[in-house]
Amino acid sequence: MNRTEPDFWVLEYITITKDPRTGLVVAIGGTEQAADILQRTGGFVSAPGPRGDYHRLPHGLPIEQQRLKATTASHALLAAGHSVHLDPALNMLAIPDGDRDAAVRYLTQLAERASAAETSSAVARS
Repeated sequence: MNRTEPDFWVLEYITITKDPRTGLVVAIGGTEQAADILQRTGGFVSAPGPRGDYHRLPHGLPIEQQRLKATTASHALLAAGHSVHLDPALNMLAIPDGDRDAAVRYLTQLAERASAAETSSAVARS
């Protein structure tokens, strides 16, 4: 019995991220169909790059607009069958809980110190 590898119908992988050097939201990879989806649903524009064209959001968009457009484009690409990596910092549907987690840890430590204190003066110092 001769087994062969299966054919997968996943289109070329696309990464949507914010370039740390320029601050632009860029989409790299994909096909012509993906480029069309990026332009129609996310407002991305084509730009020539050293290794071929890439797509980016227009200059000067507020961060909330960048996040909205990147999230919209990534979901449209996923719905069309493309493999997409969306930078978590650009995902409108992700809950930024880093600050919340730090606050919860601090309050937990504070509560532990207060409950371990034996006098009200010790509670006040903690």
